[in-house]
Amino acid sequence: MMDDKIEELLVKKLDEGLSDSEERELNVWLGESWEHAVIFKEMREVRLWMDTGKSYNPDVKSGFKKIRWRYRHERMIRRMRYAAVLIVCLTAGVLFWEYGSEPVGEKKDLVFDEFSRPSTQQAFFVWADGTRVALSKEIKDTLISGEGAASLQIDSNRMLHYKGNVRQDSVKRFNQLIVPNGGEYRMLLEDGTIVWVNSASTVEIPEHFDDSERRIRLKGEAYFEVRPDATRPFYVETEQVCIQVLGTKFNMSAYQDDLRVMTTLVNGSVCVSNSGGKQVILEPGEQAVAFGEEISVKKVDPTSVISWVEGRFKFENARLEDIVKQIIRWYDVSVYFENENLKDIHFSGGMLKFRPLKDLVEMIELSSPVRFTMEGKKIIISKK
Repeated sequence: MMDDKIEELLVKKLDEGLSDSEERELNVWLGESWEHAVIFKEMREVRLWMDTGKSYNPDVKSGFKKIRWRYRHERMIRRMRYAAVLIVCLTAGVLFWEYGSEPVGEKKDLVFDEFSRPSTQQAFFVWADGTRVALSKEIKDTLISGEGAASLQIDSNRMLHYKGNVRQDSVKRFNQLIVPNGGEYRMLLEDGTIVWVNSASTVEIPEHFDDSERRIRLKGEAYFEVRPDATRPFYVETEQVCIQVLGTKFNMSAYQDDLRVMTTLVNGSVCVSNSGGKQVILEPGEQAVAFGEEISVKKVDPTSVISWVEGRFKFENARLEDIVKQIIRWYDVSVYFENENLKDIHFSGGMLKFRPLKDLVEMIELSSPVRFTMEGKKIIISKK
């Protein structure tokens, strides 16, 4: 449903009169539903069509009310793939719709649909001896044995349960959970800690946690709910930083192409330290950004950072380049910028992660001065 406030924001958007806060509010609404984006798209087409009249001053609000009425009262029709060809009678100021022609942007949608639908839970588990196990979506309620007493079990909710193996020798070996582009996975460690692993990420876990500590390694992004254990602190190591916790919830992003390691605390307390000896202690709602030898701390909205865990994209004044990196990892596509300056465009909005890529592209195009086009299997971002 759309209230008068949303209608006002949509009209102001067409008039290029939105403030930054209004822009963010509208983008959130656009991201809530594909139909919302379609409504604005058609409203914009009303404005563009009407603007072809030399002396006619279009009544955009009136046109929008007709669009809104159609979406409220023709629920069966709106589920069909149709397009509205708007015929404007400028002399009478009347708007009406004719159905049945080729949908606006249908060709673009079909091209994106060919390879841009997100994947589901998928991953690989690599035992310390190199044995590789594909954790496909068909595997559930399954027990997979490893070396010695080590085992994996995938429950009916597709949670991976890892049970370690205690060896007699002192050699420390690591197993790996590898999540490719377009995938994600949840893992329950032997101590009760739950790890959500994002796409294009790898978590290395020892065959068995020591009696004095629990230590794992991360490349990429993961969200942790660490089981408290005062006698065995929990450590997460990346190439740049090490995180120490006793029991807490936090998100850590350490993708190699980001050059930065970002640690966001949801609750509890963590200590972030780098190889240069610098360290900071975070409070809930703070994010540590490690770059080179420096660590900075800033206030953030943790719900935006961990929205991927809940199956959503949520962007708060995010750079387009950072959004594109998420698109590449989640949809497993190649994206190129026609102009480097476009990378610094900022965007706010949200969408369910399991929607097709064309939905996210449409939402960004509606509220940003950029255009997404396909060249083979490459996505090109250019200025409108």
